[in-house]
Amino acid sequence: MEIERIGHKEAKMFIERWHYSKKCPTGKNIFFAWYSNGGLFDRGVYAIADYGIGVNPYQAQSLSKLSGFKVEKDTLLELKRLCRIEPKNPELNLTQFLSGCHKILRTEGFRFIVSFSDPTFNHNGGIYKAANFTHLGKTNAETHCIDQDGTVRHRRYYFRYARRKAISVAEARRELGLRLVKTLPKDRWFLPLNNKKYNKPFQGVQKDAPLN
Repeated sequence: MEIERIGHKEAKMFIERWHYSKKCPTGKNIFFAWYSNGGLFDRGVYAIADYGIGVNPYQAQSLSKLSGFKVEKDTLLELKRLCRIEPKNPELNLTQFLSGCHKILRTEGFRFIVSFSDPTFNHNGGIYKAANFTHLGKTNAETHCIDQDGTVRHRRYYFRYARRKAISVAEARRELGLRLVKTLPKDRWFLPLNNKKYNKPFQGVQKDAPLN
């Protein structure tokens, strides 16, 4: 197995096929691919991990308070996507893949990883437990808009529409056929890359816990 950095185009094809969100993050991201011999998709790629900058500009400050570490935004990355092909290969543990990614990121000056598991998609955070992340509580519930087809729409969608039409955001939602829904809080997972004492293994979790 080999771990390599790959570009957005290659990662996007894989993530849109295999990740439950079916969406690949835009902006500045670091993509890693885990290659296997004789793989089933995309030149032997078995799994992909995507690390990037979180949308919350105060995330580093919040993590510092929650963890007791001095977390700075320049040394923090968010694990945004982690997915693999189906069927699962029982001999390939995603924790091994994450460990390899984190070794590379550590050499590039990154010191902390944060990620989130979303119960809306039955994601229980098992893979993060198995990879020695520490659970740091839950996020606040968020409000999103859903269109008539059930597709989640970001608030930018109706904000921009309201601005173009010079109407209120409430009117924009009505005209676009959107309804507001409140999501479940997400679980927050935190990993310092240089502190073995802090990264105490969780007990009773299988080494390659399910992604959902």
